[in-house]
Amino acid sequence: MIEKTELAHGLHEFFSHDHARLDNLFHKCMTTGFENSQEDLEEFARGLIQHIIWEDEYLFPVFEHVSGMSDKGPTFVMRAEHHTIQELLYELIIGVRNNTLDVTLPSTLQGLLLQHNQAEENVVYEAVQSMLTPESREELLAHLKATPPLDLDAWIEGVVEVEEPDYNSGGSPFSKYD
Repeated sequence: MIEKTELAHGLHEFFSHDHARLDNLFHKCMTTGFENSQEDLEEFARGLIQHIIWEDEYLFPVFEHVSGMSDKGPTFVMRAEHHTIQELLYELIIGVRNNTLDVTLPSTLQGLLLQHNQAEENVVYEAVQSMLTPESREELLAHLKATPPLDLDAWIEGVVEVEEPDYNSGGSPFSKYD
């Protein structure tokens, strides 16, 4: 049961609290070393991926529908950032598991998450909160809280690595237009 106090600030509070929880897990991994905190890293990864899914599938569509901004605006940028965040997270997990972690990767991911989370908290969460009725917020929060844990290994297995084109080999990404 969702508390009545959550109804007034429920979505913003729920997602901001999840940001803080994930930030704390990531900070703990950075402090103790990723190779020494495999369990915390996996909890962080499961939580971050689930958080992104919730936003992409539930929050962003509400914002885009009501605002009319689906191919432009903040959620367009945030979806692109979600893609980059997931790429970096995948590289982090694989690097830790294979003992080949690029030492700059955690700081890169941390910096991106910091600015990304601030944008979400200052723009999208407040807007979506105001776009939904209290009943809709309550229903959405109940649904999110009932989500089963994400299977991290299944997510990793489902990642498809796409080889980047080598533009330094003389080929141009615009060669068909030249």
